[in-house]
Amino acid sequence: MILVLGSTGKIGRELVPALLDKGARVRALTRDPARARIDPRAEVATGDLDAFDPALLDGVERVFVLTSGHGADPLAQERAVLKAAAGVAHVVKLSTTGVHFGQTDPISLVHTAAEQAVREAGPDWTILRPGTFMDNRFAWLHAVRGDGVIRVPEGDPASALVHVRDIAEVAATVLATDGHAGKTYPITGGEALTTRRQVEILGDTLGRKLTYVEEPEADARARMLGFGWPASAVDGIFELKRQSAGNEEIVFDTVRELLGRAPLTFGDWAREHAAAFA
Repeated sequence: MILVLGSTGKIGRELVPALLDKGARVRALTRDPARARIDPRAEVATGDLDAFDPALLDGVERVFVLTSGHGADPLAQERAVLKAAAGVAHVVKLSTTGVHFGQTDPISLVHTAAEQAVREAGPDWTILRPGTFMDNRFAWLHAVRGDGVIRVPEGDPASALVHVRDIAEVAATVLATDGHAGKTYPITGGEALTTRRQVEILGDTLGRKLTYVEEPEADARARMLGFGWPASAVDGIFELKRQSAGNEEIVFDTVRELLGRAPLTFGDWAREHAAAFA
């Protein structure tokens, strides 16, 4: 039995069916089963990471751990899960490439501490460090549906964007097969693209003209705050971008090595989600 935290999130919604397709038994954790759309082959379990119930681990051999994003203290959430999971065989932790590069932005620091907690928890461990998700480009949804002007902060770095399905399939392989204990895997797409090129690819896929515009950081920050984002979160995003410049464009071959195929491309992602932008 594999317990999957965040089973309805970007990674979890791809990971659960990937594990089931490999013949694994899956217990999918969600805060609200009535609203969750989880593969019916999985066992659905109700749970809140701010008050983790150790009974959720009954009969579980392996656990997929990731920061929820719902709690006030994600590191405390992960430590509580790891304490309860001291007797399982294997823990797989979703982290970030920011840790790989030694970044000290707030997001990377939380994952650095969580990685250390995983190593000290007791079970065998594997750490996955994905780069920037292609799904982050859903942030352009309203602009594409509106005037077609994609506004990007000045100096936005080129990035080897990774498809969440590639991350999930790597995670499924690590969880369902042996030989990965004590290993850390950085995960990226197969090529680094400038943000301008990403906009061009999306526009070509949709068959319409999209305009790429760089804006000063102050304007971008004001726009994000206008969405209702906390100032601390906005500051953390910009600090992450500053520190990841030059790092995000580095390509790792983990997907090909573990899955035996090339990573999915941004063009693949754009075609897959074209209807959402229409």
